[in-house]
Amino acid sequence: MKNERRIAARVRFLVVLVVLGAMCAGCAGLPTGRFDTLAAASKGVETRTAQTDADVVKLTRRFMVFSPAPGPYRVDSFVPVVEVGATRLDFDFGPRLEPRQAALGVLAAYTDALAAFARKDYGGELDHATHSLGGSVQRLAGHVTASAAAKQGAGVLATAVNGLGHALTERMRRAALRKAMDDATPGIVAIVAFVKEINALGATAVTTMRDQVIRKANGLAVADGVARLRLNEAVEGMIGESNAILAQLKLESAAVDAIAPAHAEIRDAIDRDERAVLDKLKTLVAEVKRLQGVYSSLK
Repeated sequence: MKNERRIAARVRFLVVLVVLGAMCAGCAGLPTGRFDTLAAASKGVETRTAQTDADVVKLTRRFMVFSPAPGPYRVDSFVPVVEVGATRLDFDFGPRLEPRQAALGVLAAYTDALAAFARKDYGGELDHATHSLGGSVQRLAGHVTASAAAKQGAGVLATAVNGLGHALTERMRRAALRKAMDDATPGIVAIVAFVKEINALGATAVTTMRDQVIRKANGLAVADGVARLRLNEAVEGMIGESNAILAQLKLESAAVDAIAPAHAEIRDAIDRDERAVLDKLKTLVAEVKRLQGVYSSLK
């Protein structure tokens, strides 16, 4: 009889666990740390790229010292439009880089919104990220040089964030994040492609400026002495800065290219975490059934 009572008590205890497990099947904590890491990485790419853009503008000014317009000095002698061979090239890259910065702002605000939603920070950071996202989308849409695919992708991310809402339970938050991240994936791909395209164009421009300065310097008749040392310093600075910017652009393209797979991995982690909870629940259910069978056989 004692054995039967022990089994019956264990059955009742496991039934309670199963009921509680069923109520909390989606209650395991979301991988908020991963969302925070993704948001920090996206913001880091945005910040580093802004610094690189400033470096490109400075490099352009140094380049124009070597490539002024021919003839007497005029107000527009150092406007960054030069002839390379028979081709007239516009090196005013500041305005061309602005759409890319807006696109990176869209990515940063989107990942911020995901992280805030995962943490249930609905009234603070989520609202701020949503407003920031809207502003970045508008800035990107206002640039005529931005690709249609990038603009459409930004709109996709904004729509995904607007659909998050204010979920009351963990299960609802998981479902909302799944849908938002699934819907946003094509937009992320489009924006990443646009950013990498601008980075490639920037790298081509920097390489052209560096090589053009070397060609110009080699054509100068400068005697050995202080003048030669000053020329050496100017050329060395131009080459060093150009190579540093090229390395930065390469790293930034690799970093932004990693955002899409990281986003996909975090999306899959939501399912993996929930499956772990459900697997434990299934084990409990199986144990209840087994013990119920044992208890019934003792009656």
